[in-house]
Amino acid sequence: MADPIELDPVDTLGAGAIGQPGQRTFLIQAAKAHARLTVLVEKEQIALLASEAVAFLERIAEEFPEDPVEIGPELRRAAVVQEPAVPLFRARLIGLGFEPERELVLIELREHSEDEAEDDDGLLNTDDDDGFVARIYATRAQVRAMAGRAVESVTVGARPRCLLCEQPMDPQGHHCPRWN
Repeated sequence: MADPIELDPVDTLGAGAIGQPGQRTFLIQAAKAHARLTVLVEKEQIALLASEAVAFLERIAEEFPEDPVEIGPELRRAAVVQEPAVPLFRARLIGLGFEPERELVLIELREHSEDEAEDDDGLLNTDDDDGFVARIYATRAQVRAMAGRAVESVTVGARPRCLLCEQPMDPQGHHCPRWN
């Protein structure tokens, strides 16, 4: 297994999408000094991460209260994915944690999930390559800004839905399966 990639703590943490609606690529991006990590995620993953991160922060605030921090323009700008955005890997598993001593949130991104331990024949895969693992340590304010940006990126490019089949319609036209 390769050593995990650790950005501890990050200078910036962002989430977003690049590309045109219907062909967008969703990304999580973190930077520390001159190192930048970009990880490919699914639209559903980034939406779930945003909602779960906010709920997680609310849960831990009961035991570990935080000083109110305004998510100002600087944090909002830092939460935008910077280009060129070349992903190192695709995240299959995303986890959240908290380090109370340093008051940092941990976002762990894994290339492979435990469910992928079996090969096509249903046998356990004995290959030691667990893929990339990235551990990103960020402040609660950075995580809130990233979550807000993630929600924006999911909703801003939402395509209108077909009234008959409820599938997203492309700007070039829509071939509704219900008309067949």
